[in-house]
Amino acid sequence: MSTSGAQLDRLAELEEERRYLLRSLTDLEKEHAAGDVDDLDYQTLKDGYTVRAATVLREIEEGRGELPQRPPRRWSRIIAVTAAVLVGSVAVGFVLAGAWGERSSGQQMTGLTPGDESRIVLTNARDAMGQGDFQLANSLFGRAIEMERDRGRDNAEALAYFGWTLALLTRQNPDQPNNADRLDAARLALGQAAELEPDYADPQCFLAIVEFQFRGDAAAALPHIEKCEASNPPAEVASLVSSFADQIRAALG
Repeated sequence: MSTSGAQLDRLAELEEERRYLLRSLTDLEKEHAAGDVDDLDYQTLKDGYTVRAATVLREIEEGRGELPQRPPRRWSRIIAVTAAVLVGSVAVGFVLAGAWGERSSGQQMTGLTPGDESRIVLTNARDAMGQGDFQLANSLFGRAIEMERDRGRDNAEALAYFGWTLALLTRQNPDQPNNADRLDAARLALGQAAELEPDYADPQCFLAIVEFQFRGDAAAALPHIEKCEASNPPAEVASLVSSFADQIRAALG
């Protein structure tokens, strides 16, 4: 077997382990919510999965760095897949999330150090979100917020996507009695992310979606979509942002 073939086999094994860790986290969240796992065991197991995920992700990143670069992602395919999962402006939010991708104030995911555990959690949170597991994603984004605050700082990405996944949960479970409060909490988190980094596009775009699509308030959505438009979105999704902005303006007459 060639060296590249062996590397691909090893990467496949690591990817499978990462999927196993995500499934384990999902099961752990459910068991904890059901009262089958106490708080101490829950935190111990969760931390253990996070540490192992950090090791696995480092190995994956190192292995990928030794392989030929992949061709650019095909956004037409991503748009089709996300539109099949959720329609309308909610799908726009998913495409935008994928287009902007993971961010870390200009830092790259390669060369992770032991101090980057919150980046591992964010990566796994995005993975869970992409798979439609908004509950797990929201929990992981919340965990990343806590980890960053333990270091004396706030993380705009974690706040933005905590708010976005919380909003998606209200959409996914419309009959929950506390949905209004959860949607207000989602808007608060998104607003905090926007205040923390005014030039960060994601929370502005998500706030526009929440205000217009979830709350039916085009006037509240307009300033957010205008900031989203002004953020120079990637060419692959610029037309989507523009089309969504046109919907909001049309609603205002």
